[in-house]
Amino acid sequence: MARRQRDLNAHHDPATAQLLKDLDQARNDLLAAESSSSQKTGGPERVSAARSRMESIEHSLAERSAALRADERIYEATTEDVRHSLPEHSVLISYVLFRQRAVDRLDPTLGDTLSYVAFVLHPDSDRIRIFNLGDAASADNQVKKMRAAANAEARSGGLGSTRNERAYRDAALGLRQRIWDPLKAELSHARLALVVADGSLNLVPFAGLPDGSGYLVEHGPVIHMLTSERDLVPADQGPKKLGLLAIGGPSFELAENKPPPSPLRGANPTCDALSQIEFQPLPGAAYEVADVGSSWMRWNAAEPAQLVTGDDAALARFLSDSVHSRVLHIATHAFLLDKSCDDDNPLLHSGLVFAGGSHGGAQSTVTAEQIASLDLSGVDWAVLSACNTGNGELRNGEGVLGLQRAFRVAGAHSVVMTLWPVDDNVTRQFMHDLYAERLGRHATTAEAVWNSSRKVLLDRRAAGKSTHPWYWAGFVGSGGWE
Repeated sequence: MARRQRDLNAHHDPATAQLLKDLDQARNDLLAAESSSSQKTGGPERVSAARSRMESIEHSLAERSAALRADERIYEATTEDVRHSLPEHSVLISYVLFRQRAVDRLDPTLGDTLSYVAFVLHPDSDRIRIFNLGDAASADNQVKKMRAAANAEARSGGLGSTRNERAYRDAALGLRQRIWDPLKAELSHARLALVVADGSLNLVPFAGLPDGSGYLVEHGPVIHMLTSERDLVPADQGPKKLGLLAIGGPSFELAENKPPPSPLRGANPTCDALSQIEFQPLPGAAYEVADVGSSWMRWNAAEPAQLVTGDDAALARFLSDSVHSRVLHIATHAFLLDKSCDDDNPLLHSGLVFAGGSHGGAQSTVTAEQIASLDLSGVDWAVLSACNTGNGELRNGEGVLGLQRAFRVAGAHSVVMTLWPVDDNVTRQFMHDLYAERLGRHATTAEAVWNSSRKVLLDRRAAGKSTHPWYWAGFVGSGGWE
């Protein structure tokens, strides 16, 4: 998808432009058909027809893409190319979920076992170290328990934080001992650990793994996530773009009767309920946009800044202006549909909500697949300040198919995402620190996210507040680490 989209974006011929326009309309038709399929006669037939139309257009686009000359360099990258692209004092850790075959002759009944293995590469050595981390089921179960403890804190309203943090630490400690501790000797001289995850490890905030009485974010190397080892190989980012588009705090309900504010920035509706859901206001998101704009003007006034909130924070504004900006900051509700939605396309299951989103349907929401079709080459940063923007459907060997992947496919160099529901006000604080690190202290993406998470943790500890990782560890950088 990323390769095809880059080819199509680089060749702006009228026929391709029309096909891309038709594809957007076909996606909207499919979303509308799915949302009404259970209420109207002939709903399944409408869904089938809309899906066939979309697949037909995608086939035509794929044929046009194959006829275009593509830059093969990044796809032909070798292990040596990756190693030479590693920065000094770093280490690359690639987790792989694989099927381990039992070969014990004494027990031929033993079958295959899903297991994790870690491949470790250093910039000053061509030797790849391999660590068998054992069966995946127990590690995946610890990830599940850890995330359940984070969700419990999200729903608790601040009650039972000590119990929730203890449950989190118990699960996360077992996970750390399984997937991180065996690699400790490889990390002794590293200042930066670049991690490619697989399976449910894509949903682990490594900064929030326990270490002594604290967490990894307080010790050891900075940890940054890659979607692929190839993220390290320099690629043509396309034409240089300038400026900031900060869009957030939309007026979800444009009528007079507005619901009360929401503490969280996301929703997990059923397939049929998306067009009926009432998204609650996010006052912290509007303040966040203003704060990001102030940081931009203080440290980067040479580039323009667009700050868009309220009724102006509409889908049309996002679609038209995002393709021209170097930094995208989006502070709003995200939605994540259940994987049971019957369309076989996980990029239709997640998206972002803009002005008029309550009952607004396709006119106010954008899916991950629509985002993937945008031309975001030249976007250095895409900051997705909403719930679960790093979540989606897990595909072994593919990672998470959702919003983060969509922005990367569209061409964004680095994405700052969230791995679980985030609090409106805490997110605003994190984002303030993030831009101070990036613009004021000229930190890399990896350092800016890592240092901001640590600062939120230390500030909460100093104030006597809960240090549960739910408040600070869910913010993760992915893609380019620079």
